[in-house]
Formats: sequence, structure tokens, C-alpha cells
Amino acid sequence: MAHASEKRTQLRGLYVYQRLAMETACKKVGIPRSTANRWKQEAADKGDDWDTVRAAVALGDDNFSTLSKKLLEDYLVQHQATMDQLRDSKDMSARDRADTLASMSDSFNKTMASFKRLSPELNKQAIQLDVLQRLVTFAQGRYPQHLTAMVELLEPFGEELAKVK
Repeated sequence: MAHASEKRTQLRGLYVYQRLAMETACKKVGIPRSTANRWKQEAADKGDDWDTVRAAVALGDDNFSTLSKKLLEDYLVQHQATMDQLRDSKDMSARDRADTLASMSDSFNKTMASFKRLSPELNKQAIQLDVLQRLVTFAQGRYPQHLTAMVELLEPFGEELAKVK
């Protein structure tokens, strides 16, 4: 029975932490898929949902973070391209233009809400950047004589903000 316990632990590690496909993990451990399914279900019944833990591990992974940033960047580029086409379109009716804008707005809001949940660190950085941009806009309007000093401060301050986790 200890042998089965070791194999179960090894299988869980391969599936959850190394994120191997269950079939591949089974082959590495040398057990049938049906046994793995039973072990996984038994663990879930005891409150250890391997899929939930696997997803949480993936969310914390640097590769996931990089991928999610790339996906967001790609989405924003496509969103902007669509906005450019919408603005440049001469033969689109007002109704079609309004429908497209409403659809894009909904898509944008859903994408950003999902991204905020998936990547709170990047959301935090976006808020920091927004605050800095608002400060610069404010200074340009009210205190233009201080812009040179502000630029001198903002660059190193931005680097400091980037270090904050």
C-alpha cells in the first residue's frame, strides 16, 4: 500500500505541478488511467481538487504571466485596429456604428475584468501608470513651469514603482 501512496503522490505532482497531461503522467508513474481517475476523484471527495490546484499553480507561473500579458497586448492591438477601421469607415450606417461600438465596449469591459482577476499585479501596475499619467496631465495644465523637474522625478520614480510587488 505504501507503494501506491508514493505513486499517487508522484502522479499528483506530475499532473498538478509539472502540468503534464494525465495520460502522460500515468505513463511516467506506470499506472492505468482508470486508477489515476479513481485517485483523483478520491482526492476531490476529500477536498483536494487536483484541477483547482493545477489552475492556481498555472496562475502563479511566470510563463502564464507572460502569456496573459501578450494576450492582453494582442487584444488591445486588435481593439485599436477595429476602432481605426470604424473611424475611417465612410459607408457604415449610424446604427451599425453604434452596434459595433456597443459590442466593442462590452468585449473590452469583459476582457479587462477577466484580466484583472487573472493578473492583479499587472492591474496594479496599470493603476500606477494611470495615476502618473493623470499627474503629468494635471501638471501640464496648472504648473507647466515645473514639467522639467517632474520629468526628472518621474523616470526614477517609475522604476521604483516597478519594483513594488
